[in-house]
Amino acid sequence: MVEVSTLFARKAIAQARPATAERALARIGLTREMLADPASRVAVEMHHLLFETLAGEERPAISFHMRTSASMRCEDFGPLGLTIKSAPTLRRSFERLDRYARLYNPYSTFSLADRGSEYWWINHTAATGNDGVRLSNEAALGTFVSLWRDANGDEFNPKRVQFTHQPVGDLKPLEDHFRCPVMHGADVDAIIMHPQDVDRPNRVGDQHIWKFLREHLEEILRATEPDRIDREVVIQVASTLSDGVPKLDEVACHLGMGSRTLQRRLADLGHSYQSLVDEARREVALKLVSEGRHSLVEVAFLTGFSEQSSFTRAFKRWSGKTPRSYRGKAPGMAAIHS
Repeated sequence: MVEVSTLFARKAIAQARPATAERALARIGLTREMLADPASRVAVEMHHLLFETLAGEERPAISFHMRTSASMRCEDFGPLGLTIKSAPTLRRSFERLDRYARLYNPYSTFSLADRGSEYWWINHTAATGNDGVRLSNEAALGTFVSLWRDANGDEFNPKRVQFTHQPVGDLKPLEDHFRCPVMHGADVDAIIMHPQDVDRPNRVGDQHIWKFLREHLEEILRATEPDRIDREVVIQVASTLSDGVPKLDEVACHLGMGSRTLQRRLADLGHSYQSLVDEARREVALKLVSEGRHSLVEVAFLTGFSEQSSFTRAFKRWSGKTPRSYRGKAPGMAAIHS
């Protein structure tokens, strides 16, 4: 079971009206006392249900998630936040942030991409499912922007922000928070930044403190890293499916270990390599079918199936529906015939 820090739920509840907050907590079976412990965690499904419930009270002008993001400060995130803040530049704040972020949010997988004239901070975890998942993804990127402003200065603004899903509510709360154009229906969730902003010095950056805190975070991660190896495998498999399902030893090599070591670590977590291949195919298939940009024949190919009949059977096992029926139910999507 994947769990996330209750910090996000606690902050979200603080942004809701008292009566709304109590109804939301009662629906998902949480109490304020359960959220009060800074070290406590909650199942990611409960976290998403909380966001979905709070959104239901605000429609169509949903803004609690952006208010939640705006309330975040580096000190809320302990050693992680202090590492971001003490880094000499914003570029240094990004170093290993993809791994460090797992301490609070092991559900999502982030990475920084240098695209020459732009820097992209990417969330590789697609917002499939309910509106709670989509709003949580928006809040995750909103939180990063708040932490970078805390470290680098309030004048920091992205070039643009984009999400794979369609808008859940009004765009204005997002545009007010990010202070840049916000797009939906993109290929990937990302914050796009100007190169000059990435290299701008942080306000209180200190090279020695930053190095000390990074070493401290590495010590913490050494004890928790095994909990994420299954997710690493899913991401690696998903990224190469269009070329066919990768072999176990290829994925193990990419992760810097032998195939037997990888098999043992997965077994310790109750997984097999084949079960994670299936999970990767499921996630990619659900995302591509719901987006509606590719024919079903193309989706079958992109998820590593040589025959569409095999893809259809697998998809029905994953979702309980045929691909065509699932696509017809996707919000705002017209069916695309193969």
